[in-house]
Amino acid sequence: MTRRPARSGVRAVALILSAAALACSGRVEGPAAPAPAPAAAKAEPPVETKDYPLAGEVQKVDPAEKSLQIRHEKIEGFMPAMTMPFRMPDGTDFSEFHAGDYVEGTLRVRSKAGVTQDYDLVGLEVVKPAIKPLVLEMGEDGPRLVSPPTRLRPGDEVPDFTMIDQDGASRKLSDLKGFAVALTFIYTRCPLPEFCPTMDRKFGELAQSVAANSARAGKVRLVSLSFDPDHDTPEVLRKHAAIRGAKPPLWTYATASHEDLAKIAAPLGLTFGAMKDEIVHNLCTAVIGPDGRLARLEVGTRANAWTTSDMLKTISGLVAADGR
Repeated sequence: MTRRPARSGVRAVALILSAAALACSGRVEGPAAPAPAPAAAKAEPPVETKDYPLAGEVQKVDPAEKSLQIRHEKIEGFMPAMTMPFRMPDGTDFSEFHAGDYVEGTLRVRSKAGVTQDYDLVGLEVVKPAIKPLVLEMGEDGPRLVSPPTRLRPGDEVPDFTMIDQDGASRKLSDLKGFAVALTFIYTRCPLPEFCPTMDRKFGELAQSVAANSARAGKVRLVSLSFDPDHDTPEVLRKHAAIRGAKPPLWTYATASHEDLAKIAAPLGLTFGAMKDEIVHNLCTAVIGPDGRLARLEVGTRANAWTTSDMLKTISGLVAADGR
């Protein structure tokens, strides 16, 4: 009788052949490799807080939205000058703010990885309140305060008034009819470089540009009018004009009485008022055509934003249109 090989021997041969095949193929399997460790979670970037000084003029007070619209100056290292609404903290007394107020405070910005997340406007306070224009009207019983007139628009006739120039001569605005007149307002003691000194510099640049064309210069007059008649006497103005390089008849410094200033200030949007150490005021530059009518008006704390080339274009257009 035939005997079958033991089943265990067959299994042993099979295992040997299988091991030999794996050895030939180079795929001998060793112990299982350990699973890779999970990647460490990326650290969340920290929230950074930085304070920036903010200064500007209130344009609108909106208690319902709990915000102030502010035309702010350039915030160094953060954003350019612009007009925008700012959310105010809970508990803000909005009755303390009015359109035209000049305010200063701190813009506290929170950012993550260089991206702004949120902000708070803290410590905002009025440093220069809006000053209502001085408007006087002569009545039977003497001068009296009246509601300010509506601001002039281009094409409106500019009210006449009397001024005293740097040489002590009395003249009227109407004496300059037939000329294109650029009129700005300053006072010689102004301590803020971005206000009167800037307007002096810009009028100096404008005078040089106008004078480059003698025919045009003969049809243009620039007037820097002081609203500080108690200090800015003709002698003071004459010295100031010499420092600034103002040479009549093209560019003249002058002043006017408070009564005469009242005739022109409100219609042109000029506001000013005496404080302890200075006169609080906005900026105002008007261009008046040869016909005595308003051609252009720049008003506000940042009315010095006009460029010499742009203003020269306005003035040259008026001279050319006059055809004289």
